[in-house]
Amino acid sequence: MAEITIIPAKDRSDEIVRTAAYARVSSDSEDQLNSFAAQIRYYTELLKDSTDAVFVDMYADEGISGTSAAKRSEFQRLMSDCRKGKIDRVLTKSISRFARNTKDSLEAVRELKTLGISVYFEKENIDTGEISSEMMLAIYSQFAQEESMSISKNCRLGVKKRMMDGTYKTASTPFGYDYVSGKLQINPEKAAVVKQIFDWYVSGIGMNEIATRLNQLGVRKEIWRRGTIYCIITNEKYIGDTLLQKTFTIDTLPFRGVINRGEKEQYYVSGTHEPIIEKSIFDTAQKVLAKRDKSSGTITEHSPFHSKIVCGNCGSTFRRKNRKNHVYWVCRKHDESADNCGIRQIREEEFRIAFVRLWNKLQAHYKAILSPMLRQLETLSEREKSGDKQLANLRKEIAEFKQQMHLITVLNSQGTLDGAYFKECSQELDRKLITAQKQLHANLDDEDSERLDDIRKLIRIFERAEPITEFDDIKFGQIVEKITVMSETEIRFDLIGEIGFTERIER
Repeated sequence: MAEITIIPAKDRSDEIVRTAAYARVSSDSEDQLNSFAAQIRYYTELLKDSTDAVFVDMYADEGISGTSAAKRSEFQRLMSDCRKGKIDRVLTKSISRFARNTKDSLEAVRELKTLGISVYFEKENIDTGEISSEMMLAIYSQFAQEESMSISKNCRLGVKKRMMDGTYKTASTPFGYDYVSGKLQINPEKAAVVKQIFDWYVSGIGMNEIATRLNQLGVRKEIWRRGTIYCIITNEKYIGDTLLQKTFTIDTLPFRGVINRGEKEQYYVSGTHEPIIEKSIFDTAQKVLAKRDKSSGTITEHSPFHSKIVCGNCGSTFRRKNRKNHVYWVCRKHDESADNCGIRQIREEEFRIAFVRLWNKLQAHYKAILSPMLRQLETLSEREKSGDKQLANLRKEIAEFKQQMHLITVLNSQGTLDGAYFKECSQELDRKLITAQKQLHANLDDEDSERLDDIRKLIRIFERAEPITEFDDIKFGQIVEKITVMSETEIRFDLIGEIGFTERIER
């Protein structure tokens, strides 16, 4: 019979636990910030009598929304240091300070747990090192998420109330007006251009021709386009009225604004400011617009493809048309004249079929396609940032400020430093630290960060995705930025994260 020798578990009772802390505040205001010095002082005091723990670093995000972990650079630095094996334990005041999004909380905690790192939430008295803690964390994280959503809901109710009683002030300033002391005032020079646009349009000149004329006249630095003219022709502000809630913020995380296509109430307020255009001229322009849309076969109702299909030959956007009971998309320049662009119209159904094929391919192979791409980009991003001398110097400066702060805090807790001197030093170091951190945030490549976040989002979507048999508007909107028509038989779906996939069109 084989001899069995029991190898006892290692006694880790005498090991020093490297402990870090994470804090987040929701405002840059001084009364809520509590300063980096106060945070580090609190955790230094907390651990000063411990025989088995040492405080290694403080991570603090200031003035950044907690609804998304991707926007918190210090949180990302904490996770990076944990992955590098620099930390054994993380302390934080509460789950709502750690994250206001259940998914972000659980993803971070699960990853840290696989790395052998525990998180302790003081307010809730939850230690993720315990086996039963994850269920409790999920519950409390949901509370935190509901709190964030409740705050957002209260803000929206306040906006709605101001819309209903007519006291809401719009932030946008339409061409032809200036925003002075909270009110729209006519800019005479620009207003003359607006009047000319309406005169041209009601006299029978098309939007493309109007845009061409304005560009030739050099009316402004920005290029005039058909869409710009359309927005002016259809904007009720030019008759002195205001339509409120043209867009609204969705009720679920992540919060984002969408066009209101009847999902929410709208509020039409008459006589909010001085008009540029007479109402009779404005009404005539709307009748001309409706007549032209009908005669050209253009479909104006909402489509998931609206403003998303671009011609790869000439760069124009495609417009939606109805011919012989079929819906087509056609290049605007080709629609004006076949000599302008050779790419002909494509049936909408072909775009739908192609998207279904693309979705199912990604659903089946996302691990082989997206995951390696994410790893390569993360490595490249870290390499570029580590090789940037300015960033390296800023990080070194921040580290030195933190070390100095840590040192004087320890000396003060031991009674070695005079209280007034400590206060003066800590305030000065705090000021320098905040300045350096703001410079670091300003120099980080936000575009790279956003691209990485988008690719992570794609991976999460397809982790939970199922194959589809028919086109889905929501799925399309989640992942597709635009469609580029390369030819009449080939299109490219440009997804979030700047990823492109080509699909064939069967004619």
